[in-house]
Amino acid sequence: MKMGETQRTYNDVITYHADGNFDRRVVNIPTLAVEVQPGSVIKSDGTAYVSGSDALLVLSHHRAGTDANIIVADRGVYIRAETVIAVMGETVGAAAIAALSASGNIRVALAEK
Repeated sequence: MKMGETQRTYNDVITYHADGNFDRRVVNIPTLAVEVQPGSVIKSDGTAYVSGSDALLVLSHHRAGTDANIIVADRGVYIRAETVIAVMGETVGAAAIAALSASGNIRVALAEK
């Protein structure tokens, strides 16, 4: 039996959440520009994050080109930086983590050893 690559999940991105009622929210994006998975970072218009302060951390899977109700991180969560970097690449991932954690609502967990 050939083993495939498993898809990322919420638990691959979020290491701790203070309150299950406020750790995520759903945003509607009429035409999602890029395919997303947990750990992807997009802008509020549904395009891929490259730089700036407009950043949403995606916690669900969704295909591009459709009306999308996407689950994103909201507040009171600690994220695994290595997952964001694995999905977004090292340079964009680092910029995305800085943008996501700027307000203090999303924090970065220490890397596990």
